[in-house]
Amino acid sequence: MNATLKKWITWLAPLVVLIVLLVAFRDDLPFLGEAFYTLLEAQPLPLVCGVITAVAALVAMAEVMRLLMNAGNDVDVPLQETTAVTLASNAWSTSLPGGPAFSAWLTFRVQRSWGATVALCGWFLVVSSVISTMWLVLIGIAAVLFLGADLNLLTLLLTLAVTILVIVAVYWATRNPAVLRRWASYLPTKIRSSTEKAVDQLATVEMSGRSFAGASAYSLLNRLLDAMTLYFAVWSVVDVAPGFVAEPNQTTVMGVAMGYVMAKLAGTAQITPGGVGTVEALTAGALVASGMTLVDATAATVIYRLISFALITVIGWIVFLVKYAGKGYMLGRSEETSP
Repeated sequence: MNATLKKWITWLAPLVVLIVLLVAFRDDLPFLGEAFYTLLEAQPLPLVCGVITAVAALVAMAEVMRLLMNAGNDVDVPLQETTAVTLASNAWSTSLPGGPAFSAWLTFRVQRSWGATVALCGWFLVVSSVISTMWLVLIGIAAVLFLGADLNLLTLLLTLAVTILVIVAVYWATRNPAVLRRWASYLPTKIRSSTEKAVDQLATVEMSGRSFAGASAYSLLNRLLDAMTLYFAVWSVVDVAPGFVAEPNQTTVMGVAMGYVMAKLAGTAQITPGGVGTVEALTAGALVASGMTLVDATAATVIYRLISFALITVIGWIVFLVKYAGKGYMLGRSEETSP
């Protein structure tokens, strides 16, 4: 079987099974119909706020890219450019089998067109991923300690330790190029020159502790704004902003946080495009466990996914088609790519 076809089948099979099960058991799942009608009665103000926070979350992620990319001596990229590529690459990541790889490739090609070196692009990819993972792990640890989440605390702590070590190692590498060059001199001749070139490029990365802290803060803001989108989705369904005290058939701020953690952990698996099916099930389940009815939890989850997944993905594809399509970023050589 063709490898590409096999990948598509593997990627789409869970979706097909999910649809078949929903159709087969539609008479035994009345809450889905009730949730649909609840959707139609959602309050508009929280919905608008949810859209704003979802877009703002992507802008915060784009600011992380701007701060990290501007650590290169020859790169000075504005926020609108990083926002555009963040939206476009997110669309690739959530829509296709192997989407994260396509997303990383598009981001790399666009960054090269800004004049970034390969080492700077690698620096961004590693540091941004590690910082984002660190915040998700910290949110998970908080969920275990304060919300009673059933997660493996030891695994979370080990992951946190690894992310911190990677950050420290990468930051140290940019500050000690001479040591890296000395180590590179012991490598086989075949790879020594390319390694030394990469070290020289990495040496041009100059990021102050203040800028690094800023990038970390915006990465956290991305997570918090995304969680706020779920908060507003819940609010739009129950018509009451979740507080810190549980009310009958309602959740709390802590319950929303729990639902968000479960959504993000499920989404990292990428079993289906954008985590469709798995994310919704775990998010709704967490909201029900925190006090919401199954109907309201399902409706809130669907609203959250329509905004944070479907709407943002559509916007991303529009940005890609308008700004990047046909310019050789995905295939061939971009006309703007620097040597």
